[in-house]
Amino acid sequence: MYRKSFIDLYLTNNFDLNEAKSEIDFILDVLFNYGYKDFILGKALEKWQTDKVYKVIEKRVKSRKPIQQILGQAYFYKRKFFVNESVLIPRPETELLVSKVLELCENFENPKILDIGTGSGCIPISLILEKSNIYIDSVDISYEAIEIAKKNALFHNVLNGIKFFKSDIFSNVKNKYNIIVSNPPYIPYKDKETLQVEVKNFEPSLALFTKDDLGMEYYEKIIEDAYNYLLPDGYIIFECGINQSSIIKKYLESNKYKEINIIKDFNLNDRIVLAKIDN
Repeated sequence: MYRKSFIDLYLTNNFDLNEAKSEIDFILDVLFNYGYKDFILGKALEKWQTDKVYKVIEKRVKSRKPIQQILGQAYFYKRKFFVNESVLIPRPETELLVSKVLELCENFENPKILDIGTGSGCIPISLILEKSNIYIDSVDISYEAIEIAKKNALFHNVLNGIKFFKSDIFSNVKNKYNIIVSNPPYIPYKDKETLQVEVKNFEPSLALFTKDDLGMEYYEKIIEDAYNYLLPDGYIIFECGINQSSIIKKYLESNKYKEINIIKDFNLNDRIVLAKIDN
């Protein structure tokens, strides 16, 4: 009965039914480790627990603040990550980026990776948890983001395996790498008002928006300078927004990269662009 009342609270505030169900499952899991199996078995919540869920949902529907920020947690690659207003909430599309980097790692005995714009640290932490023989430098321009990434790395017991440091793209980078990976800001600032309230009002502008009209600002900077930081036969791999892959491909071609590959996500949108350095 209480589950229906949770859903009704969402629906009366114009939320989608599937979104409501998904968020309720997430709230119950995070707060009480209560899963669908418990629901099927008829495991009841105590009154103090239902009261706590109501308070969380009321804050969510009234403020439109993302549920992950309210609870301070998100899931990525089936693992828990701490999040706050200083970092992007990890998206399922970025899991595809991690999977493709892991595939590229098979080309190297002990891959050296640079992660640009680490945010919560979900990319490097997932990579090293999946493949322990890699070396990762992970940078972000935001000191607050670096602190969250370190907290997540400590939680997953991989802080000694990843070097986090502040850098404006390559400004403080000294090494060379087999793979450079980035999920950079790629939304033109002019498009801000078209975004969901949860994104435009609560997620960090620094990690979302570009000054140019095509969202290419950071792709151009990374592509232009990456030759100075890639080892022979090294790769560069990006996540990108819808309708951006062809522009990125042309820019890679004009900077003499080869073996350019565009990969679609589960919605059949172009999502990943990767290319190899032309030695």
